[in-house]
Amino acid sequence: MGLQSKLATVDLLDEQVLADLFDRKYIAVRVPRFYSPAYAKSLSELLYKEIDDAVAAGIYESNVDSYWSVAKDSRRRERYLNAALPLQRKLRRLSAPHPSPVDLLRVALDESWPGGAGLMRIGGRKTPFGATRLWRTNSEALPHQDVLHREQTDDTRDINLVGQLGVNIYLDVAEEGGGLEAWDHIVSDEEYYALGRDYEGSYGYSREQLPEQSLVIAPQVGDLILINTAFVHAVRKITHGRRITVSGFVGSRGMSEPLRCWS
Repeated sequence: MGLQSKLATVDLLDEQVLADLFDRKYIAVRVPRFYSPAYAKSLSELLYKEIDDAVAAGIYESNVDSYWSVAKDSRRRERYLNAALPLQRKLRRLSAPHPSPVDLLRVALDESWPGGAGLMRIGGRKTPFGATRLWRTNSEALPHQDVLHREQTDDTRDINLVGQLGVNIYLDVAEEGGGLEAWDHIVSDEEYYALGRDYEGSYGYSREQLPEQSLVIAPQVGDLILINTAFVHAVRKITHGRRITVSGFVGSRGMSEPLRCWS
């Protein structure tokens, strides 16, 4: 089976599958049709229109800054924190009369994890979770990791995560390309810092550094995919069409502690 054994496909999230993902038994977990494909398509059309007011984010377009892009900029961080609750309310409004996909995910995490789940707080303030990400033709994400403590500021030094997941609910998918690619390979903190920060923001490892074999997941509309972001991963180039997701991160401080959710 090779790397396919490192991908779990489940009908529902539960404590065991989340624990196994945090423990790196799996690289990724897929929940097909987590959100109704019909609801997803309807919501995606509204979000495509909303993205006209997007925040430039480089490789994709978004309706909110990401934490890594504001960590060292106090003005942008203030805008980021102010967006936390309006982001949730806007997605509920656009999703109505159906549930918000982010609300469904937060409830699923809260019910599945012994310590529950909630929004991460920075300096006592809630963070956004469930950012819209629009990827267009020719966009891609190079092999990278997402590791919060490599991006942290004084406000986040006491969070002390023991594991981090990336989460995406796919509301629309590209006609060609845009698959999630991952390697059974982790760049340790020691290796990362030894690179001399050639890859600022945990971004852009050379494929020559990585194993030849990779796991490629082709998401479908409505799918939820969670990946342990310690594993090097990428988004393959979109060669035709576009895709849109609601995305974020989920951090663990242990089974008895609430999961922290942010984007």
